[in-house]
Amino acid sequence: MFYPKTPFYGKGLLLENEILKVNSAALPKLLPWLCKTPRITTYRVNTLRTSVADYKAKLEAKLRALYGPQAPRVYGLPELPEMLCIAPLDIPDDINNDDCRKEIIVDTSCGAALLRGAHIYAPGVLAMETGTQLQELVNVYADVPGKCKRGTATRYDCTDKIFLGVGQVLMQRHQLYNNNKERPPTGIAVRMQSNVSGVPTLGDLSDANALLQNLPSMVCVRVLAPQPGERILDMCAAPGNKTTHIAELMGDVGHIIALDNSASRVRAMQTKLGNYSCIQAHQFDATKAWDEHSAINSTAPPFASSSFDRILLDAPCSGLGNRPQLCCSIKQTKVLQSYPHIQRSLLAQAVPLLRPGGVLVYSTCTITEAECEQLVSWALRKFPQLQLVDATPKLGAPGLPLPELDAAQCELLQRFGPTNENRVQNLDTVGFFIAKFQKSL
Repeated sequence: MFYPKTPFYGKGLLLENEILKVNSAALPKLLPWLCKTPRITTYRVNTLRTSVADYKAKLEAKLRALYGPQAPRVYGLPELPEMLCIAPLDIPDDINNDDCRKEIIVDTSCGAALLRGAHIYAPGVLAMETGTQLQELVNVYADVPGKCKRGTATRYDCTDKIFLGVGQVLMQRHQLYNNNKERPPTGIAVRMQSNVSGVPTLGDLSDANALLQNLPSMVCVRVLAPQPGERILDMCAAPGNKTTHIAELMGDVGHIIALDNSASRVRAMQTKLGNYSCIQAHQFDATKAWDEHSAINSTAPPFASSSFDRILLDAPCSGLGNRPQLCCSIKQTKVLQSYPHIQRSLLAQAVPLLRPGGVLVYSTCTITEAECEQLVSWALRKFPQLQLVDATPKLGAPGLPLPELDAAQCELLQRFGPTNENRVQNLDTVGFFIAKFQKSL
């Protein structure tokens, strides 16, 4: 069966060579890993509303109802007491792309979500064969080349499509392709029965009590270590998941300013943030967040120097750590090269906003040296008042070595990469990078 060995399908070597220039020997291992699915599902429990034990019981009951005695294990990690992990299922021997079944084709974005436990919603179905019936079992494939036309009614003949699993049809062609722009189809079109990743097909169980969230994103906020009563800035807050985690660790006591430059993203996270009294969200360009003439303790941007005890800069990035990367949407090296510029602009705003002795956490969901270790190296050169401190709790691997970063400094960083490189055994998660700075007094 075809399976990608690189997320840069059909895009040549230029993009691959842009990822790790100093540590290029790691690419043969890194690129196939990016294409594979993290097999552990993680939920963050809102301990202001429920207990981890109670939510664990709820998850276990849901899994037993779906899988009976084969239900996967639910467990925690001591480093992240608010997190619950769901182990993968044993992949059944009889899951195969049986030619007797009809086929469904989805794009690579939908395919990646499916491999992480999602069902297929109506907009995600690119092609469905004529005569496909309700409740029929179908083979589901992802279109890696991106050449399948929406609404295709015949079998998609392509050697580079990826078999993802078996699903049950809940919507037919006339419902999916009705060409009604005013009322496009919604809802689950194909309910997955099994997938090749072994990730339980639960959909998203997120509610006010718990949130489906990647493990490194939780580690990132734990590294920030927010305390009750502090004043904290989340510079690029949407979709608000880390923001709410900060509020929960503070006991909803203090003041969190959440910025995002997109009005639609700020609107989308308002309901989520509205459950916390300590969060105030603003649509604002964080590259202009500092103004030395602003009033001290202003509640609206821009802000004066030394306004915050802690700052989280979860920066806009290339997103290459978002596994599985079945086919990366980035097509040009200049796009990859554009991200460090915005990241530097944001860091340059964060440093004066941080009070002396304050903590700045820089994170990205990518794996390029330019957006990770090289950004840290630049920050240390540009801002001598910053020093690297230990990014604990440490679950990921150390940072990659660079000529300008010594081994001791790399040990302070966290880079989540191929499973056997992380500090915690068998930790299979997305690619992510975390650095923690402290500003000198």
